Amino acid sequence: MKFLTSLIAFTLSFNLSAQSYLQTSQNLLRALKNGQDASPFVRIIADANPQELAAQIDTDQKRLAFWINLYNGLIQYKLKQNPGLYEERGDFFGDDILTVARSSVSFDNIEHGVLRRGTSKYSYGYFKNPFGGDWHKPYMVDEIDWRIHFALNCGASSCPPVRIYDEATINSQLNESTQQYLQSQVRYNADEKQVHLPKLMDWFSGDFGGEDGALEIIKNRGFIPSTKVSVDYNDYNWTLKIGPGVFYQNDWILAQLR
Repeated sequence: MKFLTSLIAFTLSFNLSAQSYLQTSQNLLRALKNGQDASPFVRIIADANPQELAAQIDTDQKRLAFWINLYNGLIQYKLKQNPGLYEERGDFFGDDILTVARSSVSFDNIEHGVLRRGTSKYSYGYFKNPFGGDWHKPYMVDEIDWRIHFALNCGASSCPPVRIYDEATINSQLNESTQQYLQSQVRYNADEKQVHLPKLMDWFSGDFGGEDGALEIIKNRGFIPSTKVSVDYNDYNWTLKIGPGVFYQNDWILAQLR
């Protein structure tokens, strides 16, 4: 019996170590979605060799899938452990409460450093953060993809739902996430020629090409007939929302790979 227990533990350890870091980020989310213990995957990411991690996620497709998965997974993991952390959101996002590849980092490092190439979160997307440090540079994307804002979930009720992203389907998945989030948020009043847009398109205006760029996106996706409209932005509901209910329940795009 003791031998069998040791064999099972060894096999589990071997299987975990054989995963790529992208697979680990996916399994982290699967564990959280299914109410299972996610700590083994958190430990793998914490202990990751920095050079090996950078070498594995060597395209923007891999970087986007990995870092979006990791951000969303660690948000859920941390807040499930201690929901009270959300009472001081500035500290929760800005303090170095995570360990990634043997470094103490913050959620802001991942979102604004890696995924937004060092852009200041206070600049509406127009200026780099001069105090952002260098940790993100080996991992950051080559180009900012504005669709990340409809994929990242920071724990608030107004956040987009969580999806498990994969390098092979990342473009289709981000398009789907964008369309679904916009459908839930955009409201157009034809009589007044006024459109209500997600607050995310205001906070990160520069990522979308300013208000003109945001309107082009909305028009191209069929929500308004013309960009000659007045714009208002929705309020953001910061009420905490965590658990399996934040996930897309039928992720048909990723399911095609199985």
